[in-house]
Amino acid sequence: MNKKILWLLIAVIFVSVSSAQGISGEWKEYMSYTQAFKVANGGEKIYCATKGGLFYYNTTDNSVNKISRLSGLSDFDIQTIAYSNENKLLMVAYTNSNIDLVYDNKVVNLSDIKRKAMTGDKTINNIFFLGNDAYLACGFGIVVINLQKQEVKDTYLIGENGSQLQVNDITVKDNIIYAATEKGLYFADLNNPNLLDYNNWSHVDNIPHADERFTGVEVFAGNLIAHYSTGISFSDNELYIQKNGAWERYQEPFGWSREISASENFLTITGFNSVSVFDKNDQVYLTAFTYPGYGTLRDTLEPMSAFYSENTGLWIADDSLGLINAGKETYESIYPNGPVDNNAFFLYSNGTDLWVAPGGVSNSWNNTWKSPQFQLYRDGEWSLFTKKEIPGMSGFRDILCMVADPKDKDHVFVGSWGGGLLEFKNGQLINRFTQKNSSLQTALPDSPDEPYVRVGGLAYDSKGNLWISNSEVPDELSVLYANGEWKAFGLPEIAEKTTGPLIVTQNDDKWIVAPRGNSIYVLNADGSQGKYLPVKSYFNNGETELITDMNDVYSIAVDLNGAVWVGTSKGAAVYFNPERIWEPSFLYASHPGLNTNDGLYHPLLETEKITSIAVDGADRKWMGTASSGIYLISEDGEEEIQHFTTDNSPLLSNSITSIAINQKNGEIFIGTDKGIVSYQGDATGGTDNFKNVLVYPNPVRETYNGPVIITGLTADADVKITDISGNLVFKTTSLGGQATWDGLNLNGNRVKTGVYLIFLSDKNGEKTHISKLLFIN
Repeated sequence: MNKKILWLLIAVIFVSVSSAQGISGEWKEYMSYTQAFKVANGGEKIYCATKGGLFYYNTTDNSVNKISRLSGLSDFDIQTIAYSNENKLLMVAYTNSNIDLVYDNKVVNLSDIKRKAMTGDKTINNIFFLGNDAYLACGFGIVVINLQKQEVKDTYLIGENGSQLQVNDITVKDNIIYAATEKGLYFADLNNPNLLDYNNWSHVDNIPHADERFTGVEVFAGNLIAHYSTGISFSDNELYIQKNGAWERYQEPFGWSREISASENFLTITGFNSVSVFDKNDQVYLTAFTYPGYGTLRDTLEPMSAFYSENTGLWIADDSLGLINAGKETYESIYPNGPVDNNAFFLYSNGTDLWVAPGGVSNSWNNTWKSPQFQLYRDGEWSLFTKKEIPGMSGFRDILCMVADPKDKDHVFVGSWGGGLLEFKNGQLINRFTQKNSSLQTALPDSPDEPYVRVGGLAYDSKGNLWISNSEVPDELSVLYANGEWKAFGLPEIAEKTTGPLIVTQNDDKWIVAPRGNSIYVLNADGSQGKYLPVKSYFNNGETELITDMNDVYSIAVDLNGAVWVGTSKGAAVYFNPERIWEPSFLYASHPGLNTNDGLYHPLLETEKITSIAVDGADRKWMGTASSGIYLISEDGEEEIQHFTTDNSPLLSNSITSIAINQKNGEIFIGTDKGIVSYQGDATGGTDNFKNVLVYPNPVRETYNGPVIITGLTADADVKITDISGNLVFKTTSLGGQATWDGLNLNGNRVKTGVYLIFLSDKNGEKTHISKLLFIN
């Protein structure tokens, strides 16, 4: 048989399906693209900026495509966008004044304005293209960028005596540049070689509201149109047109506008709940007030930006429906698959499901009044639970937490900050528990009929009983037993104080967080004994001995060895033997010593507020902080393995709200104050046997240089890889239920083409397995 055909047949035999697995170190974003605020016409590509990021719709193949930091953008939080047909590029300006030039095959970053040390407002409000130059309307003046040289060309300060003046928009007519500013309209001759001199700029004095705020200026059908807006009331918006040197009111019924956009033959006025298109004769060509009869689309618009194309119709950036294409007969809402919004106060993963609670609490643990909704991410699709689909989710706000029944992933309990406990089965609300039908108590005792029940945390014990922390009431812990009965427990030292998250340890003790400096309360398995536990940590590195009060608790987790990890405003404290809580002596926490390679160990993250802790399959701790990103800490807390921030990763924000881990594939979901991203970790939860071992990619092609993943292992499994002759080429211990191999032998060289054997055994040597891998070099 031909050798080439033989290898092809072997490759077919060994192909494994690994679509559900990610590549170690890979980042993904799970952002909402529904809150759109700017649309730009790129010809066959319609670009749309949203609060979750940037995407474009390809009118040729009807595809929807995201453009993010993962695909080359240098920043997050877009301020505005504009497309230059002449230069074939999209300019993206960010809220921090960073700029990207997005071409078809590359992104060029221009950070000059962002890096410029200056006082004043550097916000880039609008962008106007003229030839190879881009004129940026900035909070301090005008910046001109040469697009061919990709550098700043000029900066104009046009305020009185050359002072800073906020410029909101720019246009050019008959070689005169016009600037809409906070103090009226200014203009200058583009042929003047010294526009840097403010004396060469003039103020338009003959327009109504001459010295007041103008937010837009456009040229349409040979005339200059200016948009006046106080920024206070919708009714204070007015449009003016210049004809024969004089200014007059334009399209008076449509003056309450957000934006004006001109093309060669049409002027588009984006109103506050409508969009109108006018032809060259100033006649209404098209008006969109509603989205009638189109399924999930609303009756009313929330347009933020729009333009009209003779070829593809009206395009609208809508505040909650993404990109709208209003054709002659249909209205289509377009946006990439994702959550409905970017609120991610609490993340919870059970198996492969990810649940997201968008609610929240203020620093004083009061309501933030977010709409009562939550989301489920399953099998690549998002499901939304709101009062629109479920009327019983009305009359309260702020969903904070959730937990799934360990025996039934579709049996879910949801806790709210004022609406009690909600029970869902197969996506349907089947119960809402308050003080009227459970042992839960209202936080408003003077209004006994008001079901204002605050639930701060949820957890199951080993017997299938659900425990609920019930904040600011006399009996602050309740249990819903597996048989359906309820019972409340008093926690005397923290009675009527705020209670938040709770965990259940391996011996079924309950550890309840009492935020706002009130430490922790512990209740034993059957509820017969309780103890208030001020968090005090002990640290000793041989030179320094410290006892630290760490009562300001934000997060808590139990690791695979049963130790309790507590996140505080002064770092992390650990109770390695939490069962000792019931001994008469005071139980001190350990403050792990982190090796910082200076010859000493230092208290773990002692200057950080740790807002979230999650434990991966290798018993390592992922710790989210309030302002310094996310850390991966070793099993014992003595080594910093990773530290991700916005500066060294695609992390959206350094403010971490929650962390959840998919223990099946090792994906780390990271909730931030700006949305959700994930990092593909290299550890998974261990299994009981080797029945579902997966090796991927398999075969390893000659063009592949990434890691080989071996997953579905028992925890801390012994892994040895040999060639077909039995020569050892690699060995390791799995991280939880997963191991990785870089394809190199013990000498550091890439292995040769051939079939390799993977020998697996559990840490006790009692269970074994052999897999095969084809390596093509």
